[in-house]
Amino acid sequence: MIRMKSDFTYRTFRSGAVSCLAALLLMPFSVHSLANDDCYSSFDEADYSDAREYCQSIAELGDARAAFLLATIYYQGLDVPVDDQRGLFWDEVAAEKGHPEAAYRLALAYQLGQGVSQSNTQARRWYMQAALARHPKAQKQLGAMFETGITGEVNLEKAFEWYLKAARQGLADAQLRAGTMLLEGVGIEKDEAHAQHWIRKAAEAGNANAQVALGVMLVQIDPAESVSWYKKSAHQGNGLAMQNLASMYYTGEGVDKNHPLALELAQRAVSAGNMAAKPLLSRIQLEEQQQRIADLQAEKQRLSVQLAQIPSQTVVGEVAAEDVTPEPTETLALISMPEPAAGHSEVITTDLVSARADNGLDKVQLATVTAAENPFLLPDGWIMGQSKKSYTIQLTNGPDEVGIHKYIQQKRLPEEVRYYRTRRDAGVFYVLIYGEYPSVASAREALKSLPAAARRDHWIRNISTLQKHYRQP
Repeated sequence: MIRMKSDFTYRTFRSGAVSCLAALLLMPFSVHSLANDDCYSSFDEADYSDAREYCQSIAELGDARAAFLLATIYYQGLDVPVDDQRGLFWDEVAAEKGHPEAAYRLALAYQLGQGVSQSNTQARRWYMQAALARHPKAQKQLGAMFETGITGEVNLEKAFEWYLKAARQGLADAQLRAGTMLLEGVGIEKDEAHAQHWIRKAAEAGNANAQVALGVMLVQIDPAESVSWYKKSAHQGNGLAMQNLASMYYTGEGVDKNHPLALELAQRAVSAGNMAAKPLLSRIQLEEQQQRIADLQAEKQRLSVQLAQIPSQTVVGEVAAEDVTPEPTETLALISMPEPAAGHSEVITTDLVSARADNGLDKVQLATVTAAENPFLLPDGWIMGQSKKSYTIQLTNGPDEVGIHKYIQQKRLPEEVRYYRTRRDAGVFYVLIYGEYPSVASAREALKSLPAAARRDHWIRNISTLQKHYRQP
């Protein structure tokens, strides 16, 4: 018969056992917490080799942030070869665990067909998850999907709701789009005051398309303020802003007339890809030529009067010395140009559609490159003639053509890089690419010939995907 221990002895044994069990149970959590700290701190300190080791150990246990950081290491090739597939794998792990930025990045990959088969349905799924977690860019992208019906459902009311959510979080592109929909009464009741509120916020945040849009809204109300916004937008390379600013300097609306500056701005607008500025440029050029002829004729008349006043005995010698005013050598056909209606401003008030800050311009100084001097620019529509099955390396993109040239110089890119123009929202958009390849593997091999600084930002893109997103500028 087993003898029972005293209550005191039993209680002491039981209490000690519980304490030991608690310590054992708490130990993994302490180790896990230390591993978290090692993962996060190593990444923050750019010790990517240790970060990869620590982050993988806890990412495998379901740590969303560790999985996201691990995906970033593989995407950017931080102390490892660039590996989009591993990046996508860990982004999906992080997204499944609720990481908003990982979900957004995964959605973008599906929408662009970057490393995965292109799928708008999958893109919408992950955008929705990130948007519900208050990710502003995901909210804006979701709004665009509902507006365009890219996944089969057009719902302008939902589009406006998602744009507005992103706008309230300070995303300038979403502020411009929400403002435009309010201005046009699309998906929401028309409200010009509320529209100007959001468009102004986007303009103040430095969005070039919002700045020109605000300039259009203010041209009849406050021409001087309208000019200031056009200047800010023009300084960022916006061709429509240059055209409208040229028109205002030409007519003297909101500024003193300045035809030489109007001519320069109109030329820059055309060089920036805004072909709608050509009629204005032709009008200003014609007026300049007519003025030159008038000045020559006036000078000829002045010299004729002087010659008539010289005594007859010295006329022959004086004429020989002073005959320096030949007939004008250029004959101009006077082109009939339509006059604007009375009270009508020549500022182009195109539809405001969505499309990136500056302290304004004291002088309009816009660096441009003419088409004849630009070996990098591909003809419009070039991308549509390429094989849908081939691939290219996309290095960067953006609305600033000057910025593309600076990028080429700063990254020391080879002469074979090219860029083409497309259209995004209300403006011209430029896409810089390198080569054309039959497979992803051959594109990755070609990537090795680029400087290391450029390889970190690349995307290997299927030509068919670029064709889907191409819009004639």
